[in-house]
Amino acid sequence: MTYKPGYKRFIEENLRIVNKKGVEVDFILNKIQRRYSLEGTGEDLILKARQQGFSSLILAIFTADFLLKKNSRSVVVADIADNAQELLSRVKFFIQSYEERNKIKVPLKYNSKYELYNSVLNTRYTIGTSTNVNFGRSKTITNLHLSELAYYQDPEKLFAGALQAVVPNGKVIIETTANGFNFLKTLWVECEMGERPFKPLFYAASDFYSPEFLNKKQMELKRLYKQEYPETPEEAFLTSGECYFDTDALALYFQETKNVKTI
Repeated sequence: MTYKPGYKRFIEENLRIVNKKGVEVDFILNKIQRRYSLEGTGEDLILKARQQGFSSLILAIFTADFLLKKNSRSVVVADIADNAQELLSRVKFFIQSYEERNKIKVPLKYNSKYELYNSVLNTRYTIGTSTNVNFGRSKTITNLHLSELAYYQDPEKLFAGALQAVVPNGKVIIETTANGFNFLKTLWVECEMGERPFKPLFYAASDFYSPEFLNKKQMELKRLYKQEYPETPEEAFLTSGECYFDTDALALYFQETKNVKTI
């Protein structure tokens, strides 16, 4: 199952976004966003390089439901408060652009720092942070976006609590960069083995960025380059976070053992 084509059409016809140059433009999906719109199932674990546009796309998909899907509740969990506020600001900008494009006013009963409420459709858009490990547990959630899960203080506890609040057939999208061998690494392997219901999707740096851009970043970042712009899931996990062993050696051993056949 992939996302209905209607999401892409709705976003591109109704929403605007501020691009990386600081210019307000129509929200036309970039190549990596278009790829995810075809590959995503609505139950996805996205492991990625930096700033490929996933958060904006997921926020926009949830915004479409907030504006059109009666009685829905979209919940986004960020790693820290500053990021939570930035994500909600993007949602508010999407709604403003929708109003301007369609020359209407969305009936928001309240518009707070952490929640939007559409009084006509009874829809809610709630933003929280991982510092509250019980966030989302008591809510009935239609759409759940866990942003930068690898950097949560207690990702396993928050993940378990929020997940149980999602309605049947609701969307759960986990989107993050790696942060060493932690809960995310375990979750990723379990998804790859089919032990969890989420589709593991990795998007390499070269899937999005040009060789010229990556060469420049490699010169800037040196040994930290692979942490920010990995080419494989293994590279992402090995080169991020704090590691006791030499990461280059681990990468070599990992590559050697991948081809070992058991009898």
